[in-house]
Amino acid sequence: MDDLTVRRRVREMITTGELPCEDPAELWASHGDGKRCAACAEPIGEREIEYEVTLTSGRVILMHRLCRQIWLQECEPGATLPAQPAPSTP
Repeated sequence: MDDLTVRRRVREMITTGELPCEDPAELWASHGDGKRCAACAEPIGEREIEYEVTLTSGRVILMHRLCRQIWLQECEPGATLPAQPAPSTP
């Protein structure tokens, strides 16, 4: 999944409350073991870094490194989607 698609998905999940903007109570990082990322829903492979985030509510979410960065950015006040490139004309 490309960055913009993940960003849109994360923004929608934040809007619906499926992925809350809460401060982490704990944060762990390790190699993935195939569990699905809360942001992009893709498996986190053993050659990828998996972030395990325990939120202040006690909820635990797993994310790829890049997906976690996007989630943090989208939780910032005033976050906006990057502009789409204009379609090229022949």
